[in-house]
Amino acid sequence: MGIESIEKFSFRYLLLKLYGKFWHDYIFYKKVVYVNRDSVPWDQHLIFTPNHQNALMDALAIELSWSNQFVFVARSDIFKKKFIARLLYFLKILPVYRIRDGYDSLKKNEITFKKTLDIIRNKNGFVIMPEGNHAGFRRLRPLRKGFARIAFQAEEATGYSLDIKLIPVGISYSNYENFRSDLLVIFGEPVSVSEFYEDYKESPAVAYNKIKIVLSEKMKPLMIEIESDENYEVIDLLRGMYEKFGARHLGLKPNKLYEQFKTHKAIIKVLEQEERAESNDFRVLAEKTKTYIKNMAELKLNPTVFGKNAGNWFCFIFKTLLLILGFPFFIYGLINNGLPYFPTFRITRLFKDRQFHSSFKFGIPFFLTPVFYLLQTLLVFAVSGSIIWAGYYLISLPLSAIIAWKYSRLYLNTLIDFRIIRNRNRDQFKESKRLYQELLKQTDQLFKKNLNSE
Repeated sequence: MGIESIEKFSFRYLLLKLYGKFWHDYIFYKKVVYVNRDSVPWDQHLIFTPNHQNALMDALAIELSWSNQFVFVARSDIFKKKFIARLLYFLKILPVYRIRDGYDSLKKNEITFKKTLDIIRNKNGFVIMPEGNHAGFRRLRPLRKGFARIAFQAEEATGYSLDIKLIPVGISYSNYENFRSDLLVIFGEPVSVSEFYEDYKESPAVAYNKIKIVLSEKMKPLMIEIESDENYEVIDLLRGMYEKFGARHLGLKPNKLYEQFKTHKAIIKVLEQEERAESNDFRVLAEKTKTYIKNMAELKLNPTVFGKNAGNWFCFIFKTLLLILGFPFFIYGLINNGLPYFPTFRITRLFKDRQFHSSFKFGIPFFLTPVFYLLQTLLVFAVSGSIIWAGYYLISLPLSAIIAWKYSRLYLNTLIDFRIIRNRNRDQFKESKRLYQELLKQTDQLFKKNLNSE
């Protein structure tokens, strides 16, 4: 598939997408929840505008949310090699050329625009990240005008007959990098480009700015938005620490991903209101939280560990016994499933931008696992001469992978127990435990105060 047919249905792409959705929703992520997906008006001409925090994973979150075949845009420099360009076109990605790519290259955007118009007319669902690039912060950055220029130029080229709808999308991750984390995708209410026709006809620049403001305000409620710079880390930690208590006050269930999201939004709202009011209570809370974060970093403990009932002697001994008994099963799983994953650890070390790490953690095993499973099973068949034993071996591969994963998590949890037991008599540990309780208590006071005032 080349650029000339990028908007057309591809059966090969469908097969890849079906496999990708299985790997994405059931293997890589522990929990994936889509909200308001069925409210998207697919009978209209749509441009999807999600927030951009996690490289390729943001695109996958949109692509795998629906059965249709979305088309995306990406910077042109990754299209330089013909093989890569063909692969990207197959994956339904269009190049966008910038001034930094050379003034002459901007002319190539005419081809991209023509295909964009075909895509919008064909109702594939066109996707553009309005922030322009990604950043690992839970906030919406200033929107660029690329999405607005595409929308208005498409309308202008068709005599303002498309009535394009911008679909704001909020993407939230429980962790940007970790395997088996949670993903929440929320679709918002459409923004009609037709509302800005007159502004565009008088001044495109004015129309761009107006629609950016409207879209930004539509996107922020759909994502975890921490506006504070000075106390970003403080608020980000407290929203997780206080989650269960906040949910209880709100009558929500923290184990439900969307209700957890609502709880976090409520906690962030309270804390940022207190920060903007420059309240002494928040100032004290922020200073204590920063001290707590520093102490826990020096103790090499996760700041949320005190909320997980870790460090129990009996549990530590029991987990250690399980580690000893389960070690042979772990080794079997590691040897037979490790090959598709080892390149991931090597490659991620080469990238300083950690937001690319999850993309490699997803992509490399996604392609290599079925290849290695097939080759290893054929090898067992060649050695044993038995298709039955080869079948048993193939069945054992995903099962042993699950066991190896569970074992690695058990090891990390046991290591946390050991660190707590080793440090529990240190003054710094005792101070941290006391601070943890104070942080919960003071956050609770602020939260209830604001709830009662509403």
